Amino acid sequence: MGVLETVMYLLPVAAAGLVFFDARRRMSKLATAMWTLGTLATAGLAASVYLLVRPRAALFWGLGEVAALPAFFVLSLAPFTFVIENVARLPDVLFSLKGILVLTVLQNVVFAGVPLYVALVKYRQPPAGIGLATIPPRRTLTIAGIASAAALLGNVVGQNLTVFGVGLVIGQKAASDLVLRQEIHLPIFRLLQQLHRPRDVAILAIMVGLIVPVGEELFFRGLAYGAFRRLMQRHLAVLASALFFAAAHFELVEFLPILILGVVLAFLYEYTGSLVPCMIAHAVNNLAALALFYLTLPAH
Repeated sequence: MGVLETVMYLLPVAAAGLVFFDARRRMSKLATAMWTLGTLATAGLAASVYLLVRPRAALFWGLGEVAALPAFFVLSLAPFTFVIENVARLPDVLFSLKGILVLTVLQNVVFAGVPLYVALVKYRQPPAGIGLATIPPRRTLTIAGIASAAALLGNVVGQNLTVFGVGLVIGQKAASDLVLRQEIHLPIFRLLQQLHRPRDVAILAIMVGLIVPVGEELFFRGLAYGAFRRLMQRHLAVLASALFFAAAHFELVEFLPILILGVVLAFLYEYTGSLVPCMIAHAVNNLAALALFYLTLPAH
């Protein structure tokens, strides 16, 4: 058994232990035992539910609720990998356009549903407490346009700085080639190369321009930034939430551009108190990246 497999098997045990030590301070002995056994029985996945529903004597959510989704995705790696390896043709289905669409919808339903549950149901906050506040349409579009331009510029700067930084170690030409090779091997890049029909491109545009911005803004800005902001000074909260946003994408070569996007969107939310401009700026950034890919794709 390799080190990674050992860690995957130990994670549910560690999660059950953490649930036990946390629950015994908040719940009865029976409830503590049930949550602990439930965490073990579900390979740790119940720990994420526990983080969302556990009693907390506060008016607003904290980092515990924010950690529920990352914990779920980490703990689901082992069961998901097992299913992938043992169900015939499942990888082909999951990494087809239909599979990616279904996974994207499910993921962002969770991204949206968790913040809405936490803010509106658990803590009984008004919609504005999670960023569902409206501002005048003209101001919304103006601010979103400025933020979109800043995010697009940040994307270019981030990519160039990535190449420059790596180039200081291995040389600029080798760094450019390395970053390009890394991008080509990203699953989404390989998928895009296979999709050229107008209907497929339209589906991708809906995914990255509507579904993803709504879900990710509710979670990363509405829930996560809100928790960071109550724990630390504004600029530190912006940086912490942006680092969390970039790390969650698991794209090393795109880390700096995503980090800059996260900074822009967090400041935008801080300034407006609304997620609507953030969703628009996020959508523009995603659609611009999609358009750039197809505009620079060599003709077949």
